[in-house]
Amino acid sequence: MAKASWDSIEALVRDWFDQGLKPDRSDLVDLAYQQNADDEVIDALDTLGPRPVESLASLREQLEKNGVL
Repeated sequence: MAKASWDSIEALVRDWFDQGLKPDRSDLVDLAYQQNADDEVIDALDTLGPRPVESLASLREQLEKNGVL
């Protein structure tokens, strides 16, 4: 699997985190599909667990641990 660009993911989800939202995997994958994100971005977000993501930093950390960035 090709690795996703953090810049692409951040651009996609930053507004939600700036609003104080804590989306979960399903929310983020749905957003990626709605915005016609690259397959790598969708695949990367799909590796997240079911818990809400607290922040952009937490999202990046989880995606790095999953080896998709």
